[in-house]
Amino acid sequence: MTNLLPKIAFPELFFGLVAPIGANIDTSIAALKENLESFDYEVVDIRVTDLFPKFIATIKPEVPLKEKPKCDRYQTYIQYGNQLRKKFEDNSILAMAAMYQVAEKRKEIMEANSAELPTKIAYVMRQFKRPEEIELLRSVYGEQFFQISIYSRRDFRVQHLSENFAKDEGLVNPDVKKSIAENLVLTDENEDGSNGQKVGKIFHHADLIIDADEVKEEFNASKQVERFTKLLFGSNSISPSRYEYGMKLAKSAALRSIDLSRQVGAAIFSKTGQIISLGSNEVPKAGGGSYWDKEGKDAREYSLGVDSNEERKRELLSEVMEIFNLKVTQEIKEKLNNAQLMDALEYGRVVHAEMSAITDAARGGLAVKDSVLYCTTFPCHMCAKHIIAAGISKVIFLEPYPKSLVGRQHIDSIDVEGKNRGKYKEYTSVKFVHFYGVTPKRFDELFYRGKRKNNIGQYEKYTSLPATPMLTIRNLAYLDVEHQVVEGATNNIFKS
Repeated sequence: MTNLLPKIAFPELFFGLVAPIGANIDTSIAALKENLESFDYEVVDIRVTDLFPKFIATIKPEVPLKEKPKCDRYQTYIQYGNQLRKKFEDNSILAMAAMYQVAEKRKEIMEANSAELPTKIAYVMRQFKRPEEIELLRSVYGEQFFQISIYSRRDFRVQHLSENFAKDEGLVNPDVKKSIAENLVLTDENEDGSNGQKVGKIFHHADLIIDADEVKEEFNASKQVERFTKLLFGSNSISPSRYEYGMKLAKSAALRSIDLSRQVGAAIFSKTGQIISLGSNEVPKAGGGSYWDKEGKDAREYSLGVDSNEERKRELLSEVMEIFNLKVTQEIKEKLNNAQLMDALEYGRVVHAEMSAITDAARGGLAVKDSVLYCTTFPCHMCAKHIIAAGISKVIFLEPYPKSLVGRQHIDSIDVEGKNRGKYKEYTSVKFVHFYGVTPKRFDELFYRGKRKNNIGQYEKYTSLPATPMLTIRNLAYLDVEHQVVEGATNNIFKS
């Protein structure tokens, strides 16, 4: 029956880039273009800000856009992006703008090639800053869309921006621009307001994370992109790295949790790559371990109808209000909800994923000294001290956790992403490093293979010849959805 709806061998591909400000994205983009072209794809560069002049025709910037100096360009463009989101009451508006450009470029290419159907075209769209933008692109383009996040250490990015700003203005000392760079990094990561940039909220939802700081030639950004592209086109010689396999298992462990706040998973591996234990954030039960589904008795948080940590914090807060005879107004409630006091983690019944993995190993008599722990979320300060005490040597994390006080409380024993540890720099430390590679989101899809040999047992380099993307696309329905979005954007935004 599949012959009635044949697979499209060379479907369009859509790559959305997410990178914190100051990260070097040029190397990764150049490598992506080169590798896609090696598979006979035409690559189209889409820049969201290229449409700003078209927006300006109908929506005057509250703060005039500046091209020079560079620091002013960043600031005014960020402000105008925020203005557009607010004006249209839609935080996905810049993704719509990118789709408008995609539709225009596709039309040009198809007319030039006298093509009836779009094929062998890849669009590299830069850059996205809001969850709503990525959600729209995924909902329209489905499995043909890939979010590529480009990682770079925060201190590297601040230094890179400072040097660029100073050079742009003919200044010798980049430190004079450091405060501006710091503020831009903070703004980009989690800007105040409902329409601001939120890179920190979407970075870890990537399909691929590239480490732009890796300097070893065999693992640098270009090599990472080359590996991903070959994998996407069905290479039979690529298997998961330790990072990718470890994070996949950690993510799988997370899915067994039904904690009321979030799902977190951890996986501990020996130095030689053997699995020691898995853990998830869940309520413990007597006898060891935590509750499982379909085992009869169940006292997890959902069965009690309340998050025990939140309940206890509210009780303490009420006590403080009574002591000072304070009347609770809506304004005070909002301020208190955003106060650090309400970030406390200590009152919950749930055992965190990292601690669950450590205690499971201990209960089974398995040593974790010098092991590696993979965690879907950056460990909190409570888990960190147990990681240190257990003798774990390295932690690889995927999602950041701003509430964690690790960098402040355990600077003597933990090296977080190579940051300056001051007087403790010579102390032995547990290395906390960011994950890079194919994320759990597309792990199965990209790594699954059937046979890797032909009918006479010889190794085949790719799953098909010629090599085609590892996608099963049988229709072009996304074009109708895209057209609907673009038409709406054209009518509502780009009116003369």
